[in-house]
Amino acid sequence: MSTHDPSSEPVALSPERERGRRRSMLVAAFGTVVEWYDFSIYFYVATILTAQFFGDQADSLLLTLGVGAAGFLFRPLGAMVFGHLGDRVGRKQALVVSAVLMAISMLGIALMPTYETIGIWAGVGMVFFRCLSGFSVGAEYTGIMVFLMESAKPGKRGAAASWAAANSEVGALLAVGSGALLANTLSDEAMNSWGWRLLFVLGAVLAALMVPLRRMMEETDTFKRLQQAEQKKDPALQRSPLIIAFLEQPRAILVAFLISSIGSVSYFLNITYVPTYIEEVAKVPNSGTLALGTVAAVVAIVVTPFFGLASDRFGRKVSLAALMVVFVFTTIPAYVLLSNTSAAVAVAGCAFLAIPAAGWSAVAAAMVPEQFTGTSRFSGMAIGYNVATVLFGGLSPLIATALMSSTGITLAPAIYATVIVVVAGVPTLFLARSMGSKTLAECDRDEHLVPA
Repeated sequence: MSTHDPSSEPVALSPERERGRRRSMLVAAFGTVVEWYDFSIYFYVATILTAQFFGDQADSLLLTLGVGAAGFLFRPLGAMVFGHLGDRVGRKQALVVSAVLMAISMLGIALMPTYETIGIWAGVGMVFFRCLSGFSVGAEYTGIMVFLMESAKPGKRGAAASWAAANSEVGALLAVGSGALLANTLSDEAMNSWGWRLLFVLGAVLAALMVPLRRMMEETDTFKRLQQAEQKKDPALQRSPLIIAFLEQPRAILVAFLISSIGSVSYFLNITYVPTYIEEVAKVPNSGTLALGTVAAVVAIVVTPFFGLASDRFGRKVSLAALMVVFVFTTIPAYVLLSNTSAAVAVAGCAFLAIPAAGWSAVAAAMVPEQFTGTSRFSGMAIGYNVATVLFGGLSPLIATALMSSTGITLAPAIYATVIVVVAGVPTLFLARSMGSKTLAECDRDEHLVPA
């Protein structure tokens, strides 16, 4: 028989503190808009950047895309550094520094002289700023999820965290919309000469605005408790939160990796890869594929919060199990619909792909940070999530295209995604702990690390 722990009871906040909590959560959730704008805008203007920074060679576009992918490789490194800061210095401070670095990286690209002006150093500068961008966003999504999970009320963590997941799509749409607006407003010469720079200036301004906003955020109760506990310890006995995560919570890191692997594959193949797939397989013009991609993004934005609510109501594991079934039985048929010549049928295929992908991201947004205790939540989640994003996010479109090319099977991306869902999803259901109904204090305690 367990004893009652008063610390596990939710504490009623004063009206002023409640307003501060809500404001902090809104500011945190908005951060994913900036992160995904930064990621998306680079690839949206990749052909322009190729001519401006890498010369007009046959393989220059591949080099530009490779530099973009290099940013992904720096995410785990940023995750380790910012994860340590987030667990040791504070969730808020890590997010402030991250916003500063994002602003610097986008402004640096906007101001960088071209290949014609400084030769090869233009490409070197681009590599530096994209790697800096990748390093900085190693803190963003994971840090925001941690902050929202620790700031939300008991029983509402799924709904709160799902808003940040939805905002990532808003950032991608903002990138596409602003790029399309400039492309249709300016002449081709103006767009290629200086118009593209405005897109990165906009991103830098958005990131810079996040700095004062994030300074006004209130630190989470979990970190405040950790600070008080650390002050009582002998400094010589204090260990790095990253080391604590690896030594004491390896199962949580594994679960974070497995859940995030499915989230990355489903997001990048079922939403962002859709325009490329339709263009390659159905030979639909680029304008039509972007329209279908926009449909997928809008559907994801609309349905994501509802899946967050459902995970609060029915439980995280039940929600993930239901989504796995949907993935397995609809992914391949949905890809068949994508290649249909009927626009209405193709739109239906986009929706069938986007809905479970958005649902998984919504449930994972709260479930992944709930796997960890407060001591190393930021560090552990950052590693599990970002390694999965590198392996199954940035590389998934490349793997899907290679599989189609080598096998001649146009449904290879759907088959690949389905296999990853099963291979990573089944052990997740056995290893993960379901803490949606627990209070934050209960999530933070070590004795709750046993899967439920």
